[in-house]
Amino acid sequence: MARSRRWILALDVGGTNMSGALFKEDGGNPLAVKSRRTPAAEGPEGVVAAGLRLLDDIRDEAVDQGVDPKRIVGAGVGVPGTVEPGRGIVSLAPNLGWRDVPIRDLFQDQLGLPVVVDNDANCAALGEWWVGAGRGSRLMIAATLGTGIGGGIVQEGRVLRGVAGAAGEIGHMTIEMDGRSCQCGNQGCLEAYASGTGIGARAREALRDGAESAIRHMVDSEDQVTAAVVAQAAQEGDMLGRLILRETARYLAAGLASLINVLNPDRIVLAGGVVKTGGLLLDPVREEVRRRAFPASAETCVIAAARDPELAGVRGAALTFQREVLEGHR
Repeated sequence: MARSRRWILALDVGGTNMSGALFKEDGGNPLAVKSRRTPAAEGPEGVVAAGLRLLDDIRDEAVDQGVDPKRIVGAGVGVPGTVEPGRGIVSLAPNLGWRDVPIRDLFQDQLGLPVVVDNDANCAALGEWWVGAGRGSRLMIAATLGTGIGGGIVQEGRVLRGVAGAAGEIGHMTIEMDGRSCQCGNQGCLEAYASGTGIGARAREALRDGAESAIRHMVDSEDQVTAAVVAQAAQEGDMLGRLILRETARYLAAGLASLINVLNPDRIVLAGGVVKTGGLLLDPVREEVRRRAFPASAETCVIAAARDPELAGVRGAALTFQREVLEGHR
């Protein structure tokens, strides 16, 4: 089968939304990019069913555009949890409430094609290294600020996985002893402060404590106060929104400075909705990192926003399948 004519399905499952697309095995622009909500409350079976429907829709649209279905050779799937290498079992996904879920087999049995599963942040990191803000990097760290905080480390084009496949769990670095409770069961994790969930929670607490803010008038009820609302308020000049983003930047920078001191990367790529605020988050992150990290390491590390955050995860999932199945290595 000609390499240039093989196609790979890709799915990026997040705690709130999932997205997918179809890629040629040599990369390029995707076909049939689609997304939908992640039905997390329905458990692994419900999430898999929704993911399969999305992949079916992608495959149908691609066929309508002239893709031979026999040339679709498999699927790469990114999920927000620790994935056991080679087995496709999610040992822990705190934000989905999963433990020891054989997610690869659940997809593979119903899709009828080979499936490779990896951590979603590993996929996003690989996608950004391939064609995004990490292109050309020798040692890149990616952090995704979504429902939780995921992380991926790419060295010389290969994802650093660790012995149990759990490397890169940036969100579960402890940044405050006996701090806020995290979904993983620990306290003081970076994710509990700087994730979308953590940002929304801190904003709601400030409002309950009587803080004045335009955020009150942007929503109908308290539970609608999300990180996206906070970011919008900050962009519009709201003082509480800006204060929460500055605090978020300090928490995030504390974690990143530690990573810089330990790993000495040349690139850190940040993704997620809050990063779209640009300088409101990135400038104070850079300033605080310079203050906290060793000068030599900080000066040689570029901190940048993801270039292709909407597609990095699905693109990286496709590349993971290509490497593991079509090329026979990770």
